[in-house]
Amino acid sequence: MANKKVQEQAEKGELIIAVDATRAVDDPHKLPAYMLALVIARLADLLLKDLATFTTEGDRATASAKIRAALDELRALHAEGYNFINGLLRSVISAPDRLGLFISLGWESGEIGDFDDARIESMANRAIAVTPDIANPAHRYPAALLDAIAAQLLIVNTNQTIAAGGTLAATDARDLALELMEAITERVRHHYCAASDLRAKNPELARIGFRVTHDSGEVTPGNPGPIVGTPLYDTIQKKITIPAMPERSAFICGYRQAVGGVPEPAGVSNTTTVSVVQFSPLVPGTTYEFWVVGVNDDGDEGPESEHVTHVEPVGP
Repeated sequence: MANKKVQEQAEKGELIIAVDATRAVDDPHKLPAYMLALVIARLADLLLKDLATFTTEGDRATASAKIRAALDELRALHAEGYNFINGLLRSVISAPDRLGLFISLGWESGEIGDFDDARIESMANRAIAVTPDIANPAHRYPAALLDAIAAQLLIVNTNQTIAAGGTLAATDARDLALELMEAITERVRHHYCAASDLRAKNPELARIGFRVTHDSGEVTPGNPGPIVGTPLYDTIQKKITIPAMPERSAFICGYRQAVGGVPEPAGVSNTTTVSVVQFSPLVPGTTYEFWVVGVNDDGDEGPESEHVTHVEPVGP
């Protein structure tokens, strides 16, 4: 299962790296080499450790499924054991001995009773422990039945720790990597704030996925409204323009998607025009769809605008 905090931090890290690559050496927002190296290293570590949790979660699901199948099989085997005792001839076992045998193997008052997972497992353990001590060999569960019960119980016992999460080492490692990633992205935010007299109002913060602070009354609370009208794409400037800023939006975010690819942020702007190559260039000969969304102060995105289709030309 995808972790939302990991996704948010990964997106921030990728934006930070992509945006920093476009900055000139004398740009005050340009990250110091050591800080950029930390972002890159911690992002890679977070993604690797998050991937390990996917394997852990898969292992848990597999273990749970194995336990469920084993318990269902044990229930069927217990029914065979009940039928075995019930089928013993009167010449082989007396009525009082039959009742005692039922009870010793977990059949309450000689009746099947209600089954739940705990009782299924308990009766399997009892069958294995009690059967060897039954004095008359003819009254014992057949060896094949007892072996089958033991095999299914082994599956249950082997998988219980995994299904419960094991040591959760992979999750703990992922969570530590997430904390370190959150720490470095917050340090980047402080660097951006320190790079401008606008501090937390610096619009450059939006480029790396952080909220830009606005004075009271500048932005109406609530989710961004829809974008009214058709966006226009400038093939020369590689920018997309919308007719007006959507309601309750602090800025807009441009998106692009290559045919066969996935949607990706293309640029951010606090005007009605946004670049689609702010973070990376277009690939010649590729067909793209562009669209814009409004984003409010809390980072909530509004509805997508109409999509614009564009084929990036090959050559000059």
